Amino acid sequence: MFICNNYNLLTFTYYLKYLLAINMTIIPLIYIFILIIKMIKQRKKGIKVTKYFFIDRFKSSFIILTIFILSFTIHNMLKTNNNVCYTYANTKTYYSYKETYKKAKNMNLDNDTIIEYLDNVLLDNEVNDIDIIDNNNDNYLNETDTNKQNNIYVVNGIFYYPKYIYGNKNTYSGINCPSNPSNKGYNNPYGYNNYFYNRLNKFIEDASKNGYKITISTQGCRSYSTQVNYYNTMTPGRAASPGLSLHGFGIASDLEFYQSNGYICPSNRNDNSCPSMGWAHKNAEKYGLTFPLLNASYKEDWHIEPINKEKY
Repeated sequence: MFICNNYNLLTFTYYLKYLLAINMTIIPLIYIFILIIKMIKQRKKGIKVTKYFFIDRFKSSFIILTIFILSFTIHNMLKTNNNVCYTYANTKTYYSYKETYKKAKNMNLDNDTIIEYLDNVLLDNEVNDIDIIDNNNDNYLNETDTNKQNNIYVVNGIFYYPKYIYGNKNTYSGINCPSNPSNKGYNNPYGYNNYFYNRLNKFIEDASKNGYKITISTQGCRSYSTQVNYYNTMTPGRAASPGLSLHGFGIASDLEFYQSNGYICPSNRNDNSCPSMGWAHKNAEKYGLTFPLLNASYKEDWHIEPINKEKY
């Protein structure tokens, strides 16, 4: 199949397609309409329409017919040869393709990756879902660091956290939250695990590139005492038991989703009414992230964690 991986080529094909459509429909119809009007005017003047009326207009008719035949021939040739640019060059796809092409070029992606994104636009025709992700930087399955950070270590992209043992505070979450993360080897000021933060940061950056504003909680590592307060003051079952929350290990975050007007999405929202949240739910897995509480008894559409987690 012909690959349509050139913006200028698609632009030319887009306008060519509409020019051919005009030549095959509008111009002949206009010409026929003009002929009818002239015939009516002659009849009103009492002049009989004879064969000479059409002979006199043979030259103009021949030109219109020639334009029609040439346009039809070119149209049919491009269509039957599976020219992707021509087949999918409608207004909706064209502007989606143009936006995706510009984003991909600005990200300096390799040509094969750009072609993959452009093919998806042409074949899927998804105008409002242009997801640009540089797969060359996605190395989540290769993350490995056995040096524990707040009792968490990572091997092959899997986050290992302590198995809760009642009475053994070393297994409790929230016990070892750093008071000054920047001085403790953290790559963020909030206390998130470094590798979890890397995923979150890339996730938020790409959301922004796609036109969606999402922010993470500044409570990167939730202390044990804070979790106790949540547990005692919130509706039963709403907050995790103290010592069990992944927030206390710095591998969970509560996101805030924004509307296009800059305001926070209201609580009575869904993926359609809050597009930034819809994008997040759809694309989280690409970044090694998940929203595990979407179907919980107390639904939390804002709570995000790494996909792969295991206890040790």
